[in-house]
Amino acid sequence: MILRILIILGCVVVFINGCNSLISQHFGTHKLRVYTIEQVQESGIGDADFIEVEDAFLSGDFVFKAAKNPSNPGAIIYPVLSAKQMVAHGKGENVAPDIIAWTTDFPSQCVEAGNCIKAGTISLRGIVRELPNDRQGQKQLAAKGYDIGEKVIYIEHGQEPLQWYWNLLLMFGAAAVAFGVEAYGHVRQRKKRMKNQF
Repeated sequence: MILRILIILGCVVVFINGCNSLISQHFGTHKLRVYTIEQVQESGIGDADFIEVEDAFLSGDFVFKAAKNPSNPGAIIYPVLSAKQMVAHGKGENVAPDIIAWTTDFPSQCVEAGNCIKAGTISLRGIVRELPNDRQGQKQLAAKGYDIGEKVIYIEHGQEPLQWYWNLLLMFGAAAVAFGVEAYGHVRQRKKRMKNQF
């Protein structure tokens, strides 16, 4: 009985999450919003969690941070700058990037070669997501001349929200499991009652 209730509650949670993500993808925070790096600096990104930042610059600097658990991938962490910040950094001045990008998708040999990030302009697209706790690399970036403030935006570069059809599948799957478990429970109770009658 308790197991059945737990399964149904789990299915309800999955159904609600799928429904919420599906709605957010078309009308809410999961919908792609496009900004220039200057707009991000002036006004921020509000509640958006899937963004594209145009006219941004990469200095080529990055930090590799290995995860504490060897089974988890490490992360490449790098600052995203405006044209003015790029010039200032080139002069040896400390700059405070508004965006820190990170990714776990990179060739391992680039870390030793020091060429994981190429300097130049970029149109950065990804999910607004904090760095995992075991892969924090802000101190190493500070040592390279970047002031990391509390309001900096972290973006997992190259990641997108779950596609709408997967959210729909989660919803239908959760509903099917919940109805199946409930139907199975009713059938068992019915058989039990019939058995007790005889």
